[in-house]
Amino acid sequence: MHDLDEEYDSLVHAGVDVWQARRWYWAQVFGSVIPSLKRRRPQVGQPSRKSAMKIESVFQDVRFGLRMLHKHPGLSFAAVLTFGLGIGLTTAIFSIVNGALFKGLPFEEADRVVWIESYRRTGDQPRVNTTLHDFLDMRAQQTVFDGLCAVTMNTVNLSGEEGRPERHGGLFTSVGLFEVLNVQPLIGRAFIEGEDSPDAENVILIGYDVWQDRFGGASDIIGTTVWANGTQHTVIGVMPEGFMFPDREQLWLPLQFDPASVQRGDDRSYGLVARLADGVILEQAHAQIETIASRLERQYPESNENIGANVRSFTNLLGNDMNALLLTMLGAVLGVMMIASVNVANLLLARASVRTREISVRTALGAGRTRIILQLLTETLVLALAGGLLGIGLGYAGLEAFDRLTITEPPPFWITFEPDHRVMLFVIAVTTLSAVFAGVLPAWQASKASVAETLKDHSRGSSSLRLSRVTGALVATEFAVSCGLLIAAGLMIKSVVELKTADLPFATDNIFTARINLTAVEHPDTASRALFYEELLPRLEAIPEVEAATLSDGLPASGNGMRTFEVEGHTYGVEEDFPVARGGVVTPGYFRTFKAGVVQGRAFNAMDVGGSLPVVVVNETFVRTFFPDGSPLGRRIRMGVRDTTAKWLTVVGVVPDMKMEGINNRQGSPAGFYVPIAQGSVGTFASIAARTGGNPTTITADVRDAVASLDPNLPIYDVMSMGGVIRKEMWQLGIFGSVFMVLGVAALLLAAVGLYGVMSFAVTQRTQEMGVRMALGSPSGVLLALVMRRGIIQLVIGLAIGMCIGVIAAGPLQMVLYEIDARDPTVFGVVAATLAATGLLASAIPASRVTRVDPVTALTPE
Repeated sequence: MHDLDEEYDSLVHAGVDVWQARRWYWAQVFGSVIPSLKRRRPQVGQPSRKSAMKIESVFQDVRFGLRMLHKHPGLSFAAVLTFGLGIGLTTAIFSIVNGALFKGLPFEEADRVVWIESYRRTGDQPRVNTTLHDFLDMRAQQTVFDGLCAVTMNTVNLSGEEGRPERHGGLFTSVGLFEVLNVQPLIGRAFIEGEDSPDAENVILIGYDVWQDRFGGASDIIGTTVWANGTQHTVIGVMPEGFMFPDREQLWLPLQFDPASVQRGDDRSYGLVARLADGVILEQAHAQIETIASRLERQYPESNENIGANVRSFTNLLGNDMNALLLTMLGAVLGVMMIASVNVANLLLARASVRTREISVRTALGAGRTRIILQLLTETLVLALAGGLLGIGLGYAGLEAFDRLTITEPPPFWITFEPDHRVMLFVIAVTTLSAVFAGVLPAWQASKASVAETLKDHSRGSSSLRLSRVTGALVATEFAVSCGLLIAAGLMIKSVVELKTADLPFATDNIFTARINLTAVEHPDTASRALFYEELLPRLEAIPEVEAATLSDGLPASGNGMRTFEVEGHTYGVEEDFPVARGGVVTPGYFRTFKAGVVQGRAFNAMDVGGSLPVVVVNETFVRTFFPDGSPLGRRIRMGVRDTTAKWLTVVGVVPDMKMEGINNRQGSPAGFYVPIAQGSVGTFASIAARTGGNPTTITADVRDAVASLDPNLPIYDVMSMGGVIRKEMWQLGIFGSVFMVLGVAALLLAAVGLYGVMSFAVTQRTQEMGVRMALGSPSGVLLALVMRRGIIQLVIGLAIGMCIGVIAAGPLQMVLYEIDARDPTVFGVVAATLAATGLLASAIPASRVTRVDPVTALTPE
């Protein structure tokens, strides 16, 4: 007996079906008494008869499903197309959300790379950069990271004998960043200890694209000398293809700092990147860094008061608003998928209603209810799989279209939208769940039909199956989800219309724009930078196609920085009481270039130079906010907080609001002022703007030559028209607006088709009833209203729920809307009217068939 037990165990462990092994075991036990019970020892891998029957039944159901697909080509085509559209949109949108939120950095153990940021515990601007001394203290006191680095991003002008000067994004970092990221150069080496000290040799790492495009992939690139921001650097390595950390950078330089030369709190300029140590979770790291920040706050109250520190996943840097928008988009496409599944469910209900006789016959012959439900679900799964294949193709096409939308404003390098294993698993899950969702109700309804009643009711081949209240609820759900999606699409459409028809107080047509970044080496102070701009302006104005030109620290619609100031004659208590407004530094031709008329006083002229009366031009909101009691002309303001060394600036003119807060900044005040470039504190960055008589981009080469005539190593970048500047500022509206419009239109079409199908089936079902009513004298209008009543009720319920969904879903969209409120009543009203009209039409067309029913035909048995 013991040997028999061991042999039974060996059979099970070897993979023999347990049911077969158990039957063999008891056959051997009783075989000595009843020899006929003895069985042959089962072989490994031999399927049991029950398993074989199950497998055979599955294949049989699949074959039958394929035959039904061929037998009902119209219905099958509609179901596959509906599944394909829903799965295609879902695949594309999930790929986008997956790339932005779930993929993460493309490095080994990238989930351990974190971002450390300082923040103000109170105030309007919670996030702030970290100071050098705080970084050094955190690095010395922390125990939760395997490496902690300070980084700061800046543009780098790259020049040399190998080609014309170019501008690239650059990252300045303390030593150890690439060890933190667990990435090493493709060729050469990374930074070593000591190269971040002020007296170290200047070295640089270049990106793969720069190596290929500028240096032709030269194998002897290591040791080459290049000029970066006016200083010679030696190339020590080339980073791998696709590496552009942290955004789309192509150059990496050591962050050379001297703590002794910086007063604590004066250089709040750095972000911190770290790698979590083994066994440390994010919450533990955050707790320790916050503890260190509190300790520094107590130790250095003058510089660190109210300053905390936070640790977050690096890929969570998009911000809560963007995350909410992406998840809203994902929820929207799942709504479209649900509508598609409901439509297929209604189609299958219609088909099931005419198959009840077939199913009843099978039941009468011994088929169990579970067996019938599984067969019908398998048929639905066949349709879903065919739709899934179509959907994958549509999803890829959608991703290509989305990629084209992001060309002007590409996402960070680590956000890629190619499908990966998550997307494939998601598609499989969505396809399967959609099949179950679409098939379970029709299968359940068909399987519960009364066999006796169905077999008895054969005179017209009809069925006892009737569409239930559940079907009506599904249609109402379709319209509710469609309503929410159409509201989102409507808000986007209205934003685009508002943007295109906006009466901006400045010209946007035929205006060339570009940026330059002077190097601190060649232009170390305000005077040298102002001199460069003064010499460049006449060279720009001398270009034949140019009608007017200007230089400034910012363009209209792109936003200007905030400046603290005081108004003469006013007294202020603490520092927080001093007013702030947006400040711009411009050349005298600024307002003329953008055709912005002066409302009061005058604009800047050639007489506004360094030794003349300091002047300022303010905009209309500034006047309403800070000079509400009279004319602003002759009034004075002064920069800073009780800065007695700053000069008082006299207001000489008032101009319209030129979107100094940014074209889509709903939170910031547009109040601002301008100072002439010869009197202002001008920085290294400047924007060039030139109004031409035709296509503005045709002067690109001339502008580049004008800049090179003063500095041959200075590139121009961000070359685009003023219209391009506005589109770039509104990139979120363009991208997400297109997505929500596609989803809204798809939802509307699917909901209309769904209601049409349900009403059409209802009319077919009630043909005999309508014939009786017509024979008894009921007017056509009464019959039409009777049939349409169900559709109207479903429509009203769907609209009521959909309006609530729209109110909730519109909140995250506010960040991308232009000049409209997320609860805009016009949009809600138009959506309600559109859905009502569509729903009534979808109900009326099939319902109108009742007026053409011949009572004799309807009442004649087949």
